[in-house]
Amino acid sequence: MDKNSGFRTLLVLGVVLFVAFAAFTFLAKTYDVAPVGYNGAEVGFSSINVTAHGMFPGDEGSYEISKVLGYICLMAAAVNGLEAVIDFLRHRGRISHMHKRNIITCIYYVFVGGFYVLFEFVVINTRPISAEASYPSSHTMLALCVLYSVFVLLGFSAWRYQFLASILRIICIVAMVSMVVFRFLSGVHWLTDICGGILLSFSLMCLYRACIARFCRR
Repeated sequence: MDKNSGFRTLLVLGVVLFVAFAAFTFLAKTYDVAPVGYNGAEVGFSSINVTAHGMFPGDEGSYEISKVLGYICLMAAAVNGLEAVIDFLRHRGRISHMHKRNIITCIYYVFVGGFYVLFEFVVINTRPISAEASYPSSHTMLALCVLYSVFVLLGFSAWRYQFLASILRIICIVAMVSMVVFRFLSGVHWLTDICGGILLSFSLMCLYRACIARFCRR
């Protein structure tokens, strides 16, 4: 697959996944809605969500692990952001001279943060145990999007660091899967909150990877 073909494929996949996320979000607000949430809050996909939450009502250990993973993701994002700032200062504020991967990653983080803020105001679901906005799962989105950016950026490591980069990439994958699992087991989200977070994250990840494939050289 050549560079342009890979870019187009990832771009189309990212758009398709975003449309799927939008459709799923609409259904989460309109399909099988029932007052089964906290203090009688209405929840879409109520039968599936109640069944899943009944099977995994909550686990404090899983919740604490997901919190720690969340802090690790924030640290990883901060490190990548700091690298971009250093790159910016090294080139005396000339953005055109910066590594394109740093510019793309910062823009990517802005979009991830933008969706996080958006769904704090546009409430689709509230949590099973509180009135806090719950859809899509912000921890799921944070872990998948940030750790994927780390996974991609590790591909730019010098050849002599490739073994270490491979190990770190495996750790990223394990951490991404762990966050999804532990966040669900923690019981602070409905199943559809996790699914919505995965769909949105995969869409953003594909679009990010498309831009990296199109504009960056390894």
